[in-house]
Amino acid sequence: MKHCFRMFLLLLAVAAPAQPAAAGDYVFAVTTDYETSGSSTKIEIDSPWGATSDLEPVGSDPVVRQYRNKIYVVNRLYADNIQVLDPALGYDTILEFSVGAGSNPQDIVFVNEERAYVSRYESNWLYEVNPSTGAILDSIDLSVFSDADGLPEMSQMIVSGDTLFVQIQRIDRSLWLPAPPSCLAVIDIRSNTVIDVDAGTPGVQGIELTGLNPNGPMHCDRAEGRIYVAETGEYLASDGGIESVHMATLSAEGYVVTEGDLGGDVGIFGLGSERGFVIVSDDWFWTVRLVSFSRSTGSVLDTLYSTDGYVPDMEVDTSSAQIFLCDRKVSAPGVHVFHTLTGAKMNASPIGTGILPPADLVIVKPIIAGVAESESARSGRLSWAAPNPFRGETSIWLAGDAGAPADVSIYTIHGRLVRELSAGPAEGAFAAARWDGRDESGRIAPPGVYLYRASGGREPTTGRIVRLR
Repeated sequence: MKHCFRMFLLLLAVAAPAQPAAAGDYVFAVTTDYETSGSSTKIEIDSPWGATSDLEPVGSDPVVRQYRNKIYVVNRLYADNIQVLDPALGYDTILEFSVGAGSNPQDIVFVNEERAYVSRYESNWLYEVNPSTGAILDSIDLSVFSDADGLPEMSQMIVSGDTLFVQIQRIDRSLWLPAPPSCLAVIDIRSNTVIDVDAGTPGVQGIELTGLNPNGPMHCDRAEGRIYVAETGEYLASDGGIESVHMATLSAEGYVVTEGDLGGDVGIFGLGSERGFVIVSDDWFWTVRLVSFSRSTGSVLDTLYSTDGYVPDMEVDTSSAQIFLCDRKVSAPGVHVFHTLTGAKMNASPIGTGILPPADLVIVKPIIAGVAESESARSGRLSWAAPNPFRGETSIWLAGDAGAPADVSIYTIHGRLVRELSAGPAEGAFAAARWDGRDESGRIAPPGVYLYRASGGREPTTGRIVRLR
């Protein structure tokens, strides 16, 4: 019976594919041999996921990010630079700038087109840079978080509003084990100063995490006001999990799901509207499982995939209801696709990435002409929709001044007006407009991708909403 049910889910995913993504969305992969060379591949986001491989050379230890209409490759160990690719020019490199020899950069996050932050693993100094010129604008000393080896081991980051959150791993180099406590450093980017989240304790304190060794990209649920972070702890020990951190109170809230529940070390993870998805391994990440869990209860739901290949990245795209997973399995490397709602595997064989196997992915969402997603909305600062994707009703939240009304207009991706909404006066910092999925005539709008434009808040913003069947 279980086998028949799995077959039904697979047929459902094929017969009723994920909702079409917004026009122009695609997956961009960097590839590497982790020794001497790297390259890049573009993958269409919808079935049959056509790929254009070997586009632009990158470093041999790359991760990839996107901001607005540019792609940024963080070339890590021994390259120590940020490489900027322009899709409009065939993914040619238009800028490459050093962030310090031997600094081993790990991540780049953006405030706007002229302000970004780069975490540097082999340094105490976090850099603020101008990503359009490569100029170093400022540096922030994080040595207060160092362990006995003199380094904090800063890693992945998230920026939300005027606050930057930075993973502090605190790896003791003498033993290569995490030294307690691990934390998130909190930085006020208006002044580039480190915030002490516990003034009653001597020194400068970050948000102390329940576990050790925060690892991999974090995820922010702005409707909840929470950051989610994977804590691997010591390898081959069930001492970690995925934890939620409350951004308003600057406090860790405990595990959503634990390594004990998942049956191994946690790695890369992603969040859907109701489920989470995490890479799990119990043997140094050489045998890997893709596991789903309930975001509301933390219960483990299913194992979607297992491989004896190395899985360095996975991306969840809620707009198209798909999971893209890198598998570096020697005999069949490539990218696998799964359905976020059914968990079914959607491609029979992996999507090839050219000469080299995949190392890291980013879901690229170009700005759409006419109803372009604004810079503030893309950085999550002024508006968001939740739940998103949605079936019955969703709310568009926007920052505003207390007592000030705000209006929200819903459009198709082609710019046709669907519905005018009113958010009413803001109570405190935020106002909300609720959309029941109907147009101005009261008819149910068809499933798909919609754009919204919100005005009357601190400044006009736009964003995307996905209505499911």
